[in-house]
Amino acid sequence: MSTQTPPALLLPLGQYFGTFYPKVGAAERYQRVRLGPDVWDLDDHRFALWALAHSTADRQEEQVWSLASVRQAAAGHLPGVDVEPLLDGLIAEGLIAEVTPDTQAAVDFAQRHRLGSRMVGLGNSAEEPWLWSIGFFERPIVKVTRSVYNLWESGRSGESLWDVCESLGADERESGGSDAESTEPELLLPALLRALHPLLLASVVYLEPQP
Repeated sequence: MSTQTPPALLLPLGQYFGTFYPKVGAAERYQRVRLGPDVWDLDDHRFALWALAHSTADRQEEQVWSLASVRQAAAGHLPGVDVEPLLDGLIAEGLIAEVTPDTQAAVDFAQRHRLGSRMVGLGNSAEEPWLWSIGFFERPIVKVTRSVYNLWESGRSGESLWDVCESLGADERESGGSDAESTEPELLLPALLRALHPLLLASVVYLEPQP
């Protein structure tokens, strides 16, 4: 009996740098995305697809955000536009990537990429001590588990996503943890990859290649 391979996650790469108008009074504009040392100027269609790779507000919590998900969302955001060559171009340029958790390819991706973090860590609360908030002072944007919060905190280290998983696993073992999904990098990585889209959508993290 064959088992069905789960769809790959589609992840956006790069940090949004805002709108750029090249001429005074002109209608022409681009959306700028920094990817490593380079800045890409994306037109509205390409930027819409890059933005949709972050997922959408109506995404179901357990939904795997994949290339098919973006195609479906694009049908409503870009009606009549042939998105296939645009998606192929974004993949070729390294602005979006397909990653299948629980594979060696996912480990390779994690070794080549890092997570950047933005906004402020607000900690947990007496009402919900199991959830940790990220956002601005007195204005939480997202609430996450402790393991995801630790991942967000690591975004300022400059380490690869894989190095972070190894560090988080070692910290958990040193503190007496025995749950393999929290202590073993090979199991920690898939869980963290699957938790990324809410953080990407809220713009509290971004992914980029290692220098």
